[in-house]
Amino acid sequence: MLSTGSKITLNKALIFSLVLGVLLVSMKLQFTLAQKIPYNEANKTFVINKGDSLYKVLARLEESHGIEGTSWLKLKYIFRDSPVIKAGRYTIYRDSKLDSLIDRFVIGDVEEFKFTIIEGTVAKNNLIKLEKLLLDNDLSFDIPDRVVNIFSSEGSVLPDTYFFSDQEDLVKVLEDSKISLVEHVEDLWERKPEDNPLKNKDEALVLASIIEREALLNSEQTIIASVFLSRLRKGMKLQADPTSSYGYYKDYGERIGRAVLDDQNEFNTYVIKGLPPSPICFPSKGAIEAAITSSPGEYLYFVAKGDGSHIFSKTYEEHNKAVKKYIYPK
Repeated sequence: MLSTGSKITLNKALIFSLVLGVLLVSMKLQFTLAQKIPYNEANKTFVINKGDSLYKVLARLEESHGIEGTSWLKLKYIFRDSPVIKAGRYTIYRDSKLDSLIDRFVIGDVEEFKFTIIEGTVAKNNLIKLEKLLLDNDLSFDIPDRVVNIFSSEGSVLPDTYFFSDQEDLVKVLEDSKISLVEHVEDLWERKPEDNPLKNKDEALVLASIIEREALLNSEQTIIASVFLSRLRKGMKLQADPTSSYGYYKDYGERIGRAVLDDQNEFNTYVIKGLPPSPICFPSKGAIEAAITSSPGEYLYFVAKGDGSHIFSKTYEEHNKAVKKYIYPK
């Protein structure tokens, strides 16, 4: 049987051992968290997959990237849940420390990719552009069907610059843009003048897409809208060159000759009366606003002057004079 003095000595020894153990564990944890990721190159990419736990990620880092002692970190969270980390691609910079890297995993400091839809561009080209972006950045996912569907037609989202880190982000930002487009059109529709002949919001997007291709200057969007609205009200053909180009090539930049202007397709407003069946590009907010909030004006014709602006005419005779002045000399 131990004496009282022996018990006190034993208790002190146990307390000392416990304190020493805690101190050693604390030092080991600090050492583990303070170690630098041993990269020889300036930056590296590290991917966290959806559903990965912190311990799984740390084990991967230890196995493939040369850090040590990650199993000790379980003691850091022994009395509480380990942090929730966010999936995505992370850039690990030279001399990164493990503790700062874990903090970035928790806040979701993921690598983002920029995808820009430019006003007036067509859907097929934007899909090709997106495919190239994924390929160039070695992103390990295919374009989801929901995104492919967005780029199966024109004018389904707003032209803008979109940032995403993974497949889920890509779907979300584009589907959010679809909602924003609908809301933008609905808000503007409340301001549509009574003499504006557009019958519905689908027609508004179609006309907006034509205005987008015709108006190189934003300052001319409203007056160009008024010309087309006047023609619609009078039952005249719109005779918009971009519709003939889109109907013939499904794109722009190619030469618009007589074969293009005479082609019998449902988009060619030199052939059909009224609006084409669907938009011919991705129109901007400004073009949409011009289509919906403008009224028919006094002009029925316009011709490009060659500097991005147009000359507008009230009569066919005035228009012919403008054509001779600005088109024939070319």
